[in-house]
Formats: sequence, structure tokens, C-alpha cells
Amino acid sequence: MSRVEQQLAEQRASNQSGLPHFEAFRGHREHQTRLISASQRQASDRLCVLGAGNAYDLELEDLLARFAEVHLVDVDAQALSRARARVSEAAGARLFTHAPVDLSGMFEHLERWARLQITPDELMKAPAAGAKRIAAALPGPFDVVASTCLLTQLQLSLLRVVGDRHQLFVALREFLTLTHLRTLAALTKPGGEALLVTDLCEAAAFPPGSGSEPDLPALMKQLVAAGHVIHSSHPESIRLTLSDDPVLSRAFGPSEVSEPWLWHNGPQLRFLVYAFTLPRR
Repeated sequence: MSRVEQQLAEQRASNQSGLPHFEAFRGHREHQTRLISASQRQASDRLCVLGAGNAYDLELEDLLARFAEVHLVDVDAQALSRARARVSEAAGARLFTHAPVDLSGMFEHLERWARLQITPDELMKAPAAGAKRIAAALPGPFDVVASTCLLTQLQLSLLRVVGDRHQLFVALREFLTLTHLRTLAALTKPGGEALLVTDLCEAAAFPPGSGSEPDLPALMKQLVAAGHVIHSSHPESIRLTLSDDPVLSRAFGPSEVSEPWLWHNGPQLRFLVYAFTLPRR
């Protein structure tokens, strides 16, 4: 089994292991569903969710009551089948699943690249090619596209396959984020809205004395200032990518950053989460 195949197997195992913890996701599920619903403009809108997995972070029936179509995309076909089984037959007629889809846009090449079997030209073209490949696999464009804590999962897989000491790791890390943001742009209809929801850090990174119910906006500000956040989730890093990349600066209008919230991922893990709202020009 290749290292990429091993990562995919671990992701499927992670989705399977989370099955007993539906109730733990309640607060995160409700918060994220409200955010997505707020992006809807009319009853005919179509929604696409990237990295849906078990969809424990989505109130599917509520979303299906609002949107004309809901499309769930993931690398794990079994997880999407389980999500689909939770909705009523009537609502399920407007729920579409797409799997397996490599939402990194690059994992099929990653082990070759790790062996340095890549040219500078191929590396520079990778974000555009990856976003184009993902968009071609889906029936877009959509009115609303949501990436649901997927970016850090993709980055973690990259770290495990390539390793942070590899001479291409920093470049691939940045190109992976760029590919993901360009994918959001490619899938979102002009006049629509993309949402990048991402976990900022695990609760283990919280400073002592944060308490069980900390002031989350203040906590986020403190953690970002101290650099105690996942690199790819740093809001300033994402803002720079959005403004510096000519494709993204043309595609999206001024972004908005939501206030953070807590994601209880099972009985033990907690993450601080926030979202970028990206209006498509």
C-alpha cells in the first residue's frame, strides 16, 4: 500500500470511528448549518459541501428544506452513503453524493513529487490543474460552496506523506492551500458565495486559565498573535493568498471572518473553528 493509499484508508477509518459521536457534534453542526443557510439567496440555490464525510457537522434535513439541491463530496464513499441514509426518502431525492473525489487536486502525483520527479513548470501549474480537475468531476457551478474543516485534513495528509523536512514541503503546503481556494472559486457561481470553514487549533493549544467557556474571539486573537495555530488556518495567511493570487483576487470580493466557535469532535477532542465568507464576483 502506498503512503497516499494509507492516508486514504486512515481517513475512512477515522470516519468509521466517529460514528458513535453524533451528539457530540451538535453545537458545531448547528453553527455550521446556520452559516451555510445564511449564504442562500433564493429557493433555487444549489449547495455543494466539500469534505462532507459522515456529515455529522450538517443538519441535512434543514439544508434540504432550504436548497433545491445539496451535493456532498468526499474521498470516502461509504461515509457519504451513511450520511444519505439519515435523510428521509423525499428529501433524499435532492441529495447527491460524489465519491471518491480527491479534493487535494494533487495526491495522485504526490509520491512522485516526493521523489523529486517534477519540473518547476509542473509545480507552478499544479494549483490551476488541480482545481480544474476537481471542478470537472462535479456538476457545478453552485450557488453556495462550503469547505467544512477540510483544509487541515488535506494538509495533515500532505505532512504524513511528504514530511516537513522534505525540500518541497513548504512549497507544496502553500500550493495545496492555493489549489483549495481556487477550487472554491471554480465551483462557485458568479454572484454566489463560498465558505471556508477551518479548525484553527486544538484545545490543547489554549493558554492556561482559558476555562471551559472562554471568551472565544479574545482567545482566537491571542492564539493567532502568539502563532499557536495551524499554519494553513492562520487568517492572515489565507488573506494573503486571497489577495496575492491574481485568480483569487479577481474571483472573490472582500472576505469576512466569522467569530470562532468550539467543535466537540467526540468526547475528548475540541477545536477552535472559524469561517471565511467569500462572495464570488
